[in-house]
Amino acid sequence: MRLFLTSHDFGNYKAELLDMLGSGRKALLITNARDYYSDEDRASVVAAKMDVLKSAGFSVEELDLRQYFGKQEELADYIEKHNPDLIYAIGGNVFLLATAYHLSGLDKIIREDLAEDKYVYSGNSAGAMATSETLKYYGHDNLIPERVKEVYGVDSAMEGLGLIKQFIVAHADVPKHKEITKMYLDRIEQDSKEAIILNQTGAFIVDGEIRKLLP
Repeated sequence: MRLFLTSHDFGNYKAELLDMLGSGRKALLITNARDYYSDEDRASVVAAKMDVLKSAGFSVEELDLRQYFGKQEELADYIEKHNPDLIYAIGGNVFLLATAYHLSGLDKIIREDLAEDKYVYSGNSAGAMATSETLKYYGHDNLIPERVKEVYGVDSAMEGLGLIKQFIVAHADVPKHKEITKMYLDRIEQDSKEAIILNQTGAFIVDGEIRKLLP
């Protein structure tokens, strides 16, 4: 299994991600964590994040999971045919993202594909947070489970991908996130769980048996 998790874009470790990928530069971009945005604002974010990937040398295509709700076999066929080297999920509302994973069946697909080392899963902020087993420690301001009902018409999934035992706390060095960071850490520590604290420049890397937290 290969994971590359950050707070923001690639942090300071784009070279490490490219090394994990070898010569592969085909990416699928998942932006469903921003499905609460207006169509115009969402399109702007998609374009900006596609540019981030393209500037790193990737050929990239957006994978909008809303097109595959209830269509796991079609999604699995699409991913198999596209044969990505990287699946990259951006930040936003982690509850929307996890619910989109669940409704489309991508959660099961990712777990199976990573067990076979088919590609790298990468995510920043919510995209990284979704790799934990539960989302119960998260939620603040308008990034809460209740938004899922408003956007998708269903209750939020509360389970993550279950790829790591720890819990990501992103944007830890951003002043406006100071209270949120403390709130998340308090929730996690109350259950005697382990947090992975990510600054804007940092990355948490899983490459087989290797685990690295980079500042």
